[in-house]
Amino acid sequence: MRDSEMPAPYERVLGLELRNARIEARFGLRELGRWIGVDPALLSSWELGQRVPTLEDVAGILGALGVVGEKKARIMALTRELAGSSWVMRGSQADTAHYAILSGHERYAESVTVWAPQRIPDLLQIPDYARLVFGPSLRQKEILDQVVDNRLSRNRILFGPEAVEAQMFVGTEALRDHFGDAEAMLRQMRYLMEIAQAVQIRLVPSEAVTEGAFSWYRQRDETEVVYCPHDRAGVFLVGRQAAPYAGTIERLAESALSRADSLHHLSAAAAGFAEEVKTRRLANEAGLTKLLAGEDPAG
Repeated sequence: MRDSEMPAPYERVLGLELRNARIEARFGLRELGRWIGVDPALLSSWELGQRVPTLEDVAGILGALGVVGEKKARIMALTRELAGSSWVMRGSQADTAHYAILSGHERYAESVTVWAPQRIPDLLQIPDYARLVFGPSLRQKEILDQVVDNRLSRNRILFGPEAVEAQMFVGTEALRDHFGDAEAMLRQMRYLMEIAQAVQIRLVPSEAVTEGAFSWYRQRDETEVVYCPHDRAGVFLVGRQAAPYAGTIERLAESALSRADSLHHLSAAAAGFAEEVKTRRLANEAGLTKLLAGEDPAG
């Protein structure tokens, strides 16, 4: 049950989807209302997230607007989630509906706090790192490229004139090479060092805070939303359910290294990966030299 009558994240995102679909189809509220037999004031309340349309209502709107294919499937998926009592968004972030909900929260946020104990935060990932994250489950290149592009497009909330206030707590475990690709990790470390002046990045000893990864959003209407990612789902918490995470953020801030010390550790991690890359290249060159000379490279 929700704690207030203010629009919750699902309602808000669904409303934006319906409004954007109407505008793209060049329908006014009154015109659409006449087509489907619904009061324009009710249509407006759906678009503002103040009330929730039924599955039949949404199907009627999309039919009148001529929305088909993937876009229709995404909007209907959002509506089905609202029809239930669960705040769980099924499917991974590669799922279009999951991505729409998550990016909608970020676009509506005034501030963002992220705790990433095991991996580099989504919003700070470079393309190669994101491919390592999604690669094992997404074999088709075109789908993988689109998912990576979607993930990278989300980082616009961190940069530019409309950037939101953000603090990123990154576990020291995330600086390890979990993927066996030292070159990608080296580029990722250098990117973090490059943006550390613009984005607040603080390292936290992974054992200091045991809670799993989450993102905390303060929305423009002053509501607070917590997103907890999982491999095949994402959990969205609001109101009383989100409140305990304020204490977790306080413990993260107390346990975290300073920004200067965090940058120093990032630099050390980058140096370690650079040395590993150099060693591997020398070994490869030595093996190639032996092969060209007719010797056994493993000998």
